[in-house]
Amino acid sequence: MFRLSTRRIRHRDRRIASGLLNLGCGRRRHPDWINADLVPDGDDVVAVDVRRPLPFAAGVFQAVYASHVLEHLTPGEASALVREVRRVLAPGGVVRIVVPDLEGIARAYVASLEAVDAGGGPEARWRHQWMTVELLDQLVRTRPGGVMRRWWSCDPVPCHDVIQARLGSEAADAIVRLAEERKSGTGLSVCPETILEEPPASPRSAARFAAQGERHRWMYDRVSMAGLLSGHGFLDPTRRGPTDSAIPGFCRYELDADGAGQPHKPDSLFMEAIRP
Repeated sequence: MFRLSTRRIRHRDRRIASGLLNLGCGRRRHPDWINADLVPDGDDVVAVDVRRPLPFAAGVFQAVYASHVLEHLTPGEASALVREVRRVLAPGGVVRIVVPDLEGIARAYVASLEAVDAGGGPEARWRHQWMTVELLDQLVRTRPGGVMRRWWSCDPVPCHDVIQARLGSEAADAIVRLAEERKSGTGLSVCPETILEEPPASPRSAARFAAQGERHRWMYDRVSMAGLLSGHGFLDPTRRGPTDSAIPGFCRYELDADGAGQPHKPDSLFMEAIRP
């Protein structure tokens, strides 16, 4: 994997003076931050492999933000990354970690199960099936998009309102894009009754996909995430909201929520801690 040297980043990008680092930025980035990702898709992103030591000097950042990154790492890799984040943060600096909320998914799954038990009918059964997919698919999928992509390729999409409420604008945008592909004849067209009947991937393609990093390797809740942060010496691990942060002016960057305060990924756990 290609990794920029500390010296190259220092000389190439003056934004390091802002003291703000956005790891695994994807499409959520802001010009006031050093935006870093494994495979940059623009000149405003630097190449950083979070599975390796971060290519920055110690104590140069006032805040480090990583959204939906840690779940794609093994627990050991995540622990090493948190250790590196502590190194590059200045004393008093803030780390903000955002991951899918295992507690929220588990509670929603159990609620869906109980709704079926209470005689909720076909809609309750669809919701239970969706929550099973949401809980498991990204841990086990063998091709891009997995069963979720098949679900979102139905017409109509079962539990569309539930999906949008839980996963937010990114899921809604993906459903619209898949519908356009279906209408143009370039995308999947899936019958709801066959959502789970995904053709098996060949061992070679499954192995190639597993190496791409799309799958989830672990899940976190408020207890395990606080333990991970405090275990590396961070102080006061605190659960936050999408618009609540100890990072000055965080809302204006619109990394976790839009200008109206609507979260991009409502299913998330938002947690911050302080570097002593």
